[in-house]
Amino acid sequence: MEPTADDGVPEKRPLVRTADPLQRVENITHALLLVAVAFLVAGIIQSFGLSVLDGAGLTEANAPVLTQIVPMGLHFVGFFVVAGAYLRWDDGALVRAVRPTWHDIRWILLGFSLLVAFMVGLDVVLAQLGLEPAENATVDIGKDNPQLFLYFVPLVVFLNAPAEELLFRGVVQGLFRRAYGVIPGILGAALVFGLVHYVALVGAGSRLAYVAVAFVSGLVLGGVHEYTENLTVPIAVHACWNVVIYLNLYVGATNIL
Repeated sequence: MEPTADDGVPEKRPLVRTADPLQRVENITHALLLVAVAFLVAGIIQSFGLSVLDGAGLTEANAPVLTQIVPMGLHFVGFFVVAGAYLRWDDGALVRAVRPTWHDIRWILLGFSLLVAFMVGLDVVLAQLGLEPAENATVDIGKDNPQLFLYFVPLVVFLNAPAEELLFRGVVQGLFRRAYGVIPGILGAALVFGLVHYVALVGAGSRLAYVAVAFVSGLVLGGVHEYTENLTVPIAVHACWNVVIYLNLYVGATNIL
């Protein structure tokens, strides 16, 4: 458990630390196993949801939106279940998520601006290298039915961003931080965050380029989380970024502007 002050707020976190070797092994093992278990549980819950839809006679042919949105939503419910169970076992000391203060709101705006700047800069670098990132499966699905992009917006705000940030910035980064400190914690969680996106890619683009994009976004999200020590901040930044992405994709797919 991380040390806390009398008011329950975590004390100053060292940028780099050397924990007990056994504690390092335990924390890193827990982090990696939690990610694996989270995806396993998410898959099981998704399968159950699809079975329920199928039993109700709802298929991709007669309910294309529902059969896409429900499994995606249940996937993130799986993340909540696993991360929440671990935090309950761990007494919740890894994560602090409170209502944003004005200071936090400023960092949400700054974090979003930084994320946009880094993503644009990385896109330019990848273009110069002749690399085009592969597409996320949700983007590919939405191209066939642009209406889905609009449904992805509330999904991102209420499930996607909170679930991914709880798991990767809250639990995984917290465990890496316990083992090695703030900077290695950010780097380790961002690397895991990037690598897990590899399996969600489709198309002929570069998978490694997309992993790099996810890694860099993880660095920004992890950085604002550590600075503010409030998980609500990276959740908001993540949600804003994805909302902009999906709305832009909807506009591009429908040519409404």
